[in-house]
Amino acid sequence: MFGYMAVNMTALSKEDQARYRAYYCGLCRALHREFGQKERLTLSNDITFLAILLSSLYEPQEDVSWARCPLHPLKKREYIKNDALSYAAGMNILLTYHKLKDNQADDHSMLSGAGAGLLKRACRRVEKAYPEKCERVAEYLRQISHLEKQGSRDVDALCNLSGGMLGEIFAWKDDAWAPLMRSMGEGLGRFIYFMDAYEDYDADEKKRRFNPLRQLHQQKDYEDLCLDTMKMLVAEAVDAFEMLPLEKDLSILRNVMYTGIWAHYARMHQDEWKEKEHPDE
Repeated sequence: MFGYMAVNMTALSKEDQARYRAYYCGLCRALHREFGQKERLTLSNDITFLAILLSSLYEPQEDVSWARCPLHPLKKREYIKNDALSYAAGMNILLTYHKLKDNQADDHSMLSGAGAGLLKRACRRVEKAYPEKCERVAEYLRQISHLEKQGSRDVDALCNLSGGMLGEIFAWKDDAWAPLMRSMGEGLGRFIYFMDAYEDYDADEKKRRFNPLRQLHQQKDYEDLCLDTMKMLVAEAVDAFEMLPLEKDLSILRNVMYTGIWAHYARMHQDEWKEKEHPDE
């Protein structure tokens, strides 16, 4: 998965922390219920965020229960069950499967290939349940792969394809809220693609892998350009997000949208920021 739509737990109230964990455990149980035990290993914060967002927007019937699990056998954990989590579990499988296939193609990773093989059956079930959505997602990913293999320098085109792909995932229902949900997903998808390229630049150069920022990296103001671009891309997602009629769990959602998605960038620059704040240390 992407790993960018993470929650900043330390900034949440104890009530919101418990609520987030209940969604996270709910997604884990949905993966087990819908697909199987090994599919729980695909659990991600990104799709947990999507499940909370969809639950807040559509407010499906929600059941809250307590149960033990293999990772927490001694103490029962609270978990949520609703239709949004079932949909999110399917999208979690779909994206993880394609990510593993992409890793296999890029790095010739036997481990990624094996992981994709284990998820193939589950992915086919998702494709059967959401055939048109899954085909559109696969097509966006095929186009991204084609441009990357060509060594494309068109960063905008690559970001837009990533945005289109995530927009499909966010637009759960074909209804009045679909345009805003799609717009939010598109903004986040563009941001995630750019942020991923920015974060992986040094590793890609070392391993001589494709990175769409190679030409941009030659500019003297590279760091400022990247930060300004990411702010612009995520602003599109935030605009759509703030237009949605969200009330339930809004503090959790805003935590992710305004701080959580910047966690990777903050970690990359933490030494630099510490030096600015405490130059004599």
